[in-house]
Amino acid sequence: MIMPSNNKSGIVHYFAGKYPGKIGLLLSPEGYDKGKPPFYMPYALDNGCFKRWDEKGFFFMLRKATWVHAPLWVVCPDVVANHEETLKRWHEYSPLITGYGFKTAFACQDGCEPEDVPKDAYCCFIGGSTEFKLNEAHRFKGVAEWLHIGRVNTETRLDWAERIGADSIDGTGFFKDKSDNKYRAFVEFFEGKKQMKLIA
Repeated sequence: MIMPSNNKSGIVHYFAGKYPGKIGLLLSPEGYDKGKPPFYMPYALDNGCFKRWDEKGFFFMLRKATWVHAPLWVVCPDVVANHEETLKRWHEYSPLITGYGFKTAFACQDGCEPEDVPKDAYCCFIGGSTEFKLNEAHRFKGVAEWLHIGRVNTETRLDWAERIGADSIDGTGFFKDKSDNKYRAFVEFFEGKKQMKLIA
């Protein structure tokens, strides 16, 4: 499943209809404020920590999500590229997330080993540096029920994520401009052509 980040444009809805179950949304507090997810699209909730952690906005988003269909999972607040600090936040915030009735995703950051992932995490969300992601993501397949990889925006990365068994990926670049290579890579990926050779 490809989950455009905070993108609710018409082209996303078009592909959601064309490829049911293959297109979802990844929404942060900033993106959720622009409108609730449509009933016909799966979605997950990010915490916004990659840009700026806003605790009030995060929990406001969770409260609003109880009014619509449940997200696939919610990314527990994390600290980018720092496993130890991310684990501390997990212990603080994951019980609050499950209190809403939502499944949790643990953000695997630099320094995280598969055995470090909390046993009650539903999803391993591969974040961290690009080096960590490309070298370590495959090791987290099967650690939790769902494997998600963040920041995937080229066909090369799509192919890689598919090969290692990721259940979903997110990205921001595929639908920004229908005339660019990323959009064409997305279309060709779903149509099975996979002719474009893009550098990740």
